[in-house]
Order: sequence, then structure tokens, then C-alpha cells
Amino acid sequence: MTMRRLSFTLALLPLAALPLAARAQGTLSTQGFGYPTGQISTRSLGAGGALAEIDPLSVTNPAALLNFGGSALYFQAEPEYRTLHVGGTSERTTIARYPLVAASIPLTSTLYAGLSLSSLLDRSFQTTVRGSYTLSDTTIGTTNVFQSNGAIGDVRAALAWAPWNWMHLGVAAHAITGDNRLTSTQTFDDTIRFARQIDTLTVTYTGKAYSAGVELYAGSAAAFAASYRRGGTMSLKHGDTTISQARVPDRLSLSAAYLGLRGSTIAVRTSHEQWTDMAGLGSPALRITDNWDTSVGADVVGPALLGRTLQLRAGGRWRTLPFGVLGADVKETSFSFGTGMPLARGRAALDLAGIHASRTASSTSATESAWTLSVGITVRP
Repeated sequence: MTMRRLSFTLALLPLAALPLAARAQGTLSTQGFGYPTGQISTRSLGAGGALAEIDPLSVTNPAALLNFGGSALYFQAEPEYRTLHVGGTSERTTIARYPLVAASIPLTSTLYAGLSLSSLLDRSFQTTVRGSYTLSDTTIGTTNVFQSNGAIGDVRAALAWAPWNWMHLGVAAHAITGDNRLTSTQTFDDTIRFARQIDTLTVTYTGKAYSAGVELYAGSAAAFAASYRRGGTMSLKHGDTTISQARVPDRLSLSAAYLGLRGSTIAVRTSHEQWTDMAGLGSPALRITDNWDTSVGADVVGPALLGRTLQLRAGGRWRTLPFGVLGADVKETSFSFGTGMPLARGRAALDLAGIHASRTASSTSATESAWTLSVGITVRP
């Protein structure tokens, strides 16, 4: 396959994620290079994502590492139960994700180091479309399946420093890496005369980025935080061959939180991610939008259960997904709730969150709804 043909194939396959027939199985959310998980912890997701800039378990702001308060290891699992509605039919799929693993260790009382692996974009989907193949004067029905498995990950090494109690500063280096395995399968209704056709293609992504962040505290009443990620070169490769290059998206995030109620946080956050920096990796036909991601939510002290005090969380989130479909943006609105509790006398913690998302695009009557269950476990040595 020539480089031009390969690039063309890579550009078209993501667009196949939208069903073209009533029996098709697909998605609105996993267009282009994938679905942005947000790199946000279960705790923050339970509050709509609003806590991310001051949450040490999330990996958007390196300055938040200091809020760990000691050494910790964190693991997150996140299955999504997705339903696509097209006309009067619905198709359901389940996606298993493990979007975030993080660890932190104090070097001194005011200097922390952290290492994390998170998903920048998840691209797991399967689309089934009925078609036909004409041979001479005979038309034979076919079933065409497009499948993608893979993700683009972000490996982050971070340092956070507190020059004063009211100020936290952080810096981080990011290695962007991942791969997608694309499979196209055509099965003929006449299996006696025609063998099944299977084409596979594996591509890899490599890149780098740098980020910095700050937290400012107004006593115990309020906190203000900001972070900025500057993207470096990002390459798309097939084997040892570089197909195209672009940049890791820049991101600016801002948040404010009210801390005046003991054990509780009420926050608002907005983030702007410049996804068009990735445009050089795809076809001009692929719609890419520099999106805003805004959320508001709360994490408050709840009742006691089995001698443990629960945290109760709720929030809302509104954003435009980075990769559109049929020339239109995909809008996502989600509402979430969650809880958290300490375990093993404070040596561990369990966070749970449920997120319901609705996704639409003005260019199609297809709509998508999804329930995501997020589970986060923190262990302290």
C-alpha cells in the first residue's frame, strides 16, 4: 500500500464509526482519533469533573500533587454502557476502559514527585453495515465490520513544590504514546463461493508535551487553580515509517473552589483544548473542533456507614467533543453522582461515580446515550 493510500484509509476508517444502516453498530463519540476521557479521577468525575485542577488523583494540574499528603498509589477502571439510537432502532455496546494509574511520593515536606499513565484519547468501537457486491449479473449480500481497538496514552512525570502554604507550583513532562489496530472484515452471504476478506492495519502514535500549574489558597475558604499543557511534535507511524506529523493539543484549564464548609468542596472548572493541533495527522475531511469543557459540582460530607464517613458528590458537565461527524460537532452533556469512603483505617480509599451522558450532532438524527461506572482505588503504604 502506498503512503497516499494508507493516509486515505486512516482518514476514512474513523468516519465509519457512524452507522449507515439500521442494523449498524457504531458511535457518535468515538470519531476521529477517539473519545477524550479527560484524564480525570473517579472522585472528580463524581462531581462532574469540577474538582480536577485541585485533585491530586487527576492528572491535569501537576501542582495538585501536594494534596496527596503522603505516598499513594491510585488505579481506576471505567466501563461504559453505550446505546446508539437511529430512527426506531437502538444498538448497545460495552467498552471497558482503564483510563488512569497514578503514584506519588514526597521527597520533602514541600516537594512531591508523581508518575502517571492516563488515556488521552480512547478509540475502541465496532461498526457493522450491510452491503452488497455485484459480480457479472449477480448481486451478493455482504456484512461489513469495521473495528478499532486502541488508545493514545499520556505518561506523565511531575514535580510539585510549595514555596508557601498558600501557593503550590507544579511542572511535568509528558510522553505521548499508543497504537490503534484497525480491522475491516467483509463476509459474503454466499460462503461457499466467496471467502471472508480481512484487512488489518496497526498504527502507532508518539509525541511529547510539557505542562505547568499553580494552586492559590485563600486560607481555608477558597482555592484558585490553573494549568497549561504545551504540546510538542506528535507523529503517526506505520511500522518504522512516519506517515504524518502534527502537535499534541495545547490545553488551558481554570478553576475556583469554595472550601468554607468543613470537609466539603464546591467548584467550577473550565478547560480549552486545542484539538486542531492534531489536524496534520488526518484528512482535511475530518472535522476537528477546539472545544470548551465546563463543569460544576460539589463534594460534601455525607452520613456515616459502618463507622466510616461517606463523601457525597454530584455535578454537571458540558463540552463539545473534538472530532465531529458528517460536518457537524458532537455535543455532550453529562450529569454525575458519586461517593467515596476510607478503608483499612485510612490506608486505602474507594471512590465510585456514575455518569450519564447524552450526545448529539446536528447533521444526523442519530443520538447516543451512555452510562459510565467509574471505580477508583487509592492505597497508601
